[in-house]
Amino acid sequence: MGLMPNGYAGRPIETDDASVTALRTCQLDFWTETSLEVRQDNFNGGCNFLGNGEFSLGLGAVHGNQEDQTLSSLGYKHIFKHFTHSTAGYGLAASREWGRLKSTNESSQETLLTTIASVPLSSEDSLLHLNLGYLQYRDQTQHDNSIFKAAALDYSLNERIGFSVETYSGVEDALSWRIGARYTLIPDFLQIDASYGSDYGTFQNARAFTLGFGITPGF
Repeated sequence: MGLMPNGYAGRPIETDDASVTALRTCQLDFWTETSLEVRQDNFNGGCNFLGNGEFSLGLGAVHGNQEDQTLSSLGYKHIFKHFTHSTAGYGLAASREWGRLKSTNESSQETLLTTIASVPLSSEDSLLHLNLGYLQYRDQTQHDNSIFKAAALDYSLNERIGFSVETYSGVEDALSWRIGARYTLIPDFLQIDASYGSDYGTFQNARAFTLGFGITPGF
């Protein structure tokens, strides 16, 4: 899994949050993730056409480990209540990711349905994002159903600098962790981000590093 969840609290956070981009605005994220033997290049774009909902499209390519594959995903997130500095927000998200190995043409499919809550903490600069849902994975040899869990602490030092720490589960309920940082170069338009943590599906064994940027154009 490299592209889901499809809505983000803001890269590099993987945990979803109870917000969407502004109406008639898109959030376009580009990032690369590197672990010991694998590099994964990703794009995720989410656009708000309705006001409280965001449609998203993800594309990715995995290189190395003799298992090069392509990834694609579609998703939708709906917010029932937006969070503020003093009140919690909540929503629902659904997404599906398809993967295909280049060498054998074998395919995989991953479906995620999750509830989302974002809770302001004692400081106006700190938010706790919580996800709980259903994750299904299928390929030629494996069929796994599990409970998806994710939690992220998101802290804004000021209007430009933010930090995050999170943990989230994956296929077969394996936990991962990640710490991240982001910097806004152009307010409401351009951000750069980086993160470091365990590779997807592991907690101690492998490490992964990400580097990316995001833009938020209007239409």
